[in-house]
Amino acid sequence: MKNTLFRDDSSLLGANWYKLSKKLFVIPFILSFVGLLAIYSLIGTEYPLLFLIKHILYLIISIFILIFISLLGVNDLKKLLNLLAIISITLLFLVPFLGHSINGATRWINFNFFSIQPSEILKGPAICMISWFYYLYSKTNKISYLLINFMIMFVIVALLLLQPDIGTLLIYLCSFSLILILYTRKIKLFFLLGILGLVFIVISYYSFSHVHLRVDNFLFNENSQVSKSLSAIKEGGLFGVGLGEGQLKYSIPESHNDFIFAILVEEFGLIFGLFIALLYPIFFIISKKSLINPSNLFLQNTIFCLCFVLCLQAFINIASSIDLIPPTGMTLPLISYGGSSMLSYALIFGTVICFSKNEENSTNHPS
Repeated sequence: MKNTLFRDDSSLLGANWYKLSKKLFVIPFILSFVGLLAIYSLIGTEYPLLFLIKHILYLIISIFILIFISLLGVNDLKKLLNLLAIISITLLFLVPFLGHSINGATRWINFNFFSIQPSEILKGPAICMISWFYYLYSKTNKISYLLINFMIMFVIVALLLLQPDIGTLLIYLCSFSLILILYTRKIKLFFLLGILGLVFIVISYYSFSHVHLRVDNFLFNENSQVSKSLSAIKEGGLFGVGLGEGQLKYSIPESHNDFIFAILVEEFGLIFGLFIALLYPIFFIISKKSLINPSNLFLQNTIFCLCFVLCLQAFINIASSIDLIPPTGMTLPLISYGGSSMLSYALIFGTVICFSKNEENSTNHPS
């Protein structure tokens, strides 16, 4: 019988497993386990046992998707991500009509047994699609590829403004800007886009009441939730008070998203919190070093941007819980509760692992 771990096996697992950098799986698996501990710790507060069961179900689905897409051929995955991008953008169009509102924002489409946030699912596929069209433009100089890219970006920005979801929109704008800088290699563009970003933030401050309120509370008022978060981190000390022994989760609503990091630090300690925070940039570094074909511009730039988004969202979540930036409601990748979030980052982790593997002719060069 053929050993499925060797290259003489023609199955999906046997044909691709030996090409993968196995160490890249370690960090998403650690983050998933830590997230499981965090959600388990919340049970008995405002969260019932069903909350944990749903998280486990989301986690199983996400891990399966992560492994499956990492085993795909690079070109096959690229086609699948383009399809997912089209489906997600279509769902974004439907959000204003079919979506339901939570805390004044309409971002989710509710089906009978689950809800989905298209803007979360779209992150990885959109980055790959935008990067691919920039790659085609860099190889052919056909202006049509550039126009398609700008049209896609305009549609995504407009649909996110309708929700409104300014925090997620800023992540998209940062990733789109980064892709443009990576392909053009123009430092002047970095400063120009930075200025435009500041202008957008100022306009958002004066145009959206919830943004205005959050920024004002951050600058001029003491946020009781953030104060409790900081107190919990201090209470945890270096080694924490123990799993399930933290008190922050009893006093802060929605602690499964914004303040999940503070809960972990209170129960496991500051050293553990620093370890978790460093896992994201470590994955970034390992993925860059694992790229077999660094001369492939599409793979190199796409991996860089996907890992950047991972680190950026992790920084935003952690920074909001320690009072460096206003609270945003963004999740901590693969740790916070949320099916759409876990699926989104399973796609991103899996795509990075797939794009880093040793595969010849990993992209079709345009004629």
